[in-house]
Amino acid sequence: MVARHRLRTYGSFGETSACQGLRFSIVQGMKKFLLVMLCTLSVDLALSSTLFSEWTDTTRQYVAKEVVITGNRMPVPVERLPSSVQVVDSVSMAQSNGFSVADVVSASAGVFLESYGGNGALHSISIRGMGSDYSLILLNGQRFTTYEMNTVDLGIFSLMDVDRIEIASGGNSSLYGSDAIGGVVNIITKKPSGKLDAAVSGSVGSFGMSGYQISVGAGDEQLSLRGSMGMENARNDFGFYFDDGSTNRMLEREGADYSLKHYSLSSSAMLNPAAVFTTSIRYSDADRGQPSAVTSPVQNNLARIDDKDLFATASIELQPSSGIQYSLPVSFHDSYETYADPNLLIGNSPTTDFYHNRVVSSSPTCTYAVSDADKVLAGADAAFAFISSDELKNSSRTQLSGFLSSEDRLPVPLDVIVYPSLRYDSFSDVKGDVSPKIGVNIGLLDEPMLRIRSSYGKSFNAPTFNDLYWTQGGNPNLQPEHSLSFDAGFLYRMELLGNIEAEANYFSVQATDKIVWQPGPNGIWSPVNLQSVSSTGAECTIRAQLWNNLISIRYTGNYVRTLKTSADFPGDATQNKYLPYLPQETSTVVVGTNVQNVSAAVTYSYTGFRYVSADNDPRFVLPSFGTVGANLSYRIGLGKAVWMLKGEVNNAFNEDYQFISGYPVPLRNFMLTSELSL
Repeated sequence: MVARHRLRTYGSFGETSACQGLRFSIVQGMKKFLLVMLCTLSVDLALSSTLFSEWTDTTRQYVAKEVVITGNRMPVPVERLPSSVQVVDSVSMAQSNGFSVADVVSASAGVFLESYGGNGALHSISIRGMGSDYSLILLNGQRFTTYEMNTVDLGIFSLMDVDRIEIASGGNSSLYGSDAIGGVVNIITKKPSGKLDAAVSGSVGSFGMSGYQISVGAGDEQLSLRGSMGMENARNDFGFYFDDGSTNRMLEREGADYSLKHYSLSSSAMLNPAAVFTTSIRYSDADRGQPSAVTSPVQNNLARIDDKDLFATASIELQPSSGIQYSLPVSFHDSYETYADPNLLIGNSPTTDFYHNRVVSSSPTCTYAVSDADKVLAGADAAFAFISSDELKNSSRTQLSGFLSSEDRLPVPLDVIVYPSLRYDSFSDVKGDVSPKIGVNIGLLDEPMLRIRSSYGKSFNAPTFNDLYWTQGGNPNLQPEHSLSFDAGFLYRMELLGNIEAEANYFSVQATDKIVWQPGPNGIWSPVNLQSVSSTGAECTIRAQLWNNLISIRYTGNYVRTLKTSADFPGDATQNKYLPYLPQETSTVVVGTNVQNVSAAVTYSYTGFRYVSADNDPRFVLPSFGTVGANLSYRIGLGKAVWMLKGEVNNAFNEDYQFISGYPVPLRNFMLTSELSL
């Protein structure tokens, strides 16, 4: 189980110094942000004589009504949902640095990304302070999170074929079942366009990074195909500062190299005007070093992880009439991970473990539009999961679920929409659960637009295969974890020097029966339903496109208090203390500009201090930090083709920081990408 447990060591920063440095860090960070932004704007102005020229189509983010699926499993305009759903679209991706899903979701409201190093290291998402174990990851609406563990590594999930990402915050078990206590992340891949398009790109960067991506699409209205492939690798031997309490020296990270390969193929066939058949297959192979926490100048990291992942889907969409739509998707997920560490001996043999997960699932749904104002969705989920491993007992799980939800507009003067939903989940190896939820969205103003919304519901987490079947200490008597979630907020949109949108939400998540691992009398760790956790906070988002779309601004700010409210034993010093490694404050500002053939973006991200120990010992605190990243792109037409050159800088001011104690993050680094597309 070495590969399945995170190694955490205590930091050496005191709470006092972290708090005193909070204001200084913000001020200094904003100075750096403004400096880089001014330099970027100067470059843009110098390269163009017509500031108010037309933007390309890709710059138009949210002027039109944005329709999302994840928030209600039915197409609904994002402003009419009962809870917040954020969309990371192609424009947001273009303004971000990097190639992974982790790189682009970190700027979203309510989201905190735990990172164990640079590219290739584990990156897991926390939504509304509930940790990575409580965020369900979907791929094209189908469950991607395995039953072995509730954590998906978004750091190795390539953006190569990703069209958009929808993040639905808050408890969503009434629609999606287990693991959706903190929220749901739906990664939606690109569909065949029905016409010829192609792109090829190559990238080089710091620490021996290199990579390429190729995509091709072809077809017509009846049948279309799209395929892509990509590769990225690096030595990843970045420099970092190591402080042993007496000296602060520069070291070089060892054993963090990686090689990532990605392949995808999708098709769409129109069987008749009322029936569309689609398929997709996605395969990735991530071979990377797994360096441990740095506790001394000598590292000697030889551990490695290799993740092979295959996800295939086939779906038929039927619309026999304008008011009825049927969907029948079927998916197969096969993931195989190996972990090897020659330095870790069990008996006289080096550690070598494997974990093989296979899941076959189907999620048929039927949507019926009773009227223009009322819709009903009925659906079911069936999943058959299997695991084989030398660390877990060979086991299986059958999950059968049914759910019902509706969108009902009330006959009252205001525009009031109610969203009730209910779901039942049964499992072959653990207790089933019922998940109800009710939401409301009320329109107060049309122009400017002002809508308020709120939701309240029950969610749950089923114990994982890891919890139940670990050979040395699994607990087959575990019960599901439960939570009650409430949120309320508003969405405001107006025209002032352009398009401006503001959103704010208050949320509360009260979790009980939380599974924690504890050492037993024989020294073997085992999980038990023991803890209660309270997570409350507020999140704010402001988006603006100003001066005829010359400038775009996006701000997200989060404040969250995540406390362990239960006592494991009388006098437990960890009761009513903050959970380790989760910051109370995070914020991000992204400023972008696009002038003729040149576009640029600057991002400033702030993360507040984090406790390292469960008892919140002030001697062990990771301090707050702020980082600045920027990119500059130039496009030029070459007949029917477009050539693009993009330069990126990350951590522009060499900020020395860590997300997890002992796991350094790269200092300043660069990347250059050249792309030719049709």
